[in-house]
Amino acid sequence: MKQSTKIYIGALIIVVAIGYLMFTGFSNFSGYQVTVSDIVNGQEDYGEDFLMVPGQLVGGTTNFDGKNIKLTFTMTDGSAELPVVYNDVKPDNFEEATEVILEGYYDKAANVFRAEKLTTKCPSKYEAESTDSQSAK
Repeated sequence: MKQSTKIYIGALIIVVAIGYLMFTGFSNFSGYQVTVSDIVNGQEDYGEDFLMVPGQLVGGTTNFDGKNIKLTFTMTDGSAELPVVYNDVKPDNFEEATEVILEGYYDKAANVFRAEKLTTKCPSKYEAESTDSQSAK
């Protein structure tokens, strides 16, 4: 094989690899962002659509089955509640979470959101002190 042919093949492999990395890097989420109310009110049938749903945890609804690695809880957006099933390990900071962002599918027949990805948002440890505590110093 000629030296120039080897260079062209090597360059083609590099270009394809860079293209693949760019494509996968920019397509992290390919679905719809909806609210809990959108799902519960059933104005639209999401069927097989991949969804992103932000919301807050409803206190006292969390149950983790370590044997089956299954986390169940209820989330809300303030006006509606939605049961959630997450078949993976519970995140370490889940108990302190104030908000969650789920990615997955809504199972209308079971009336449950089947989360494939769970992201938690916790209150910041680094919030500024209140002005009352600063003036006391």
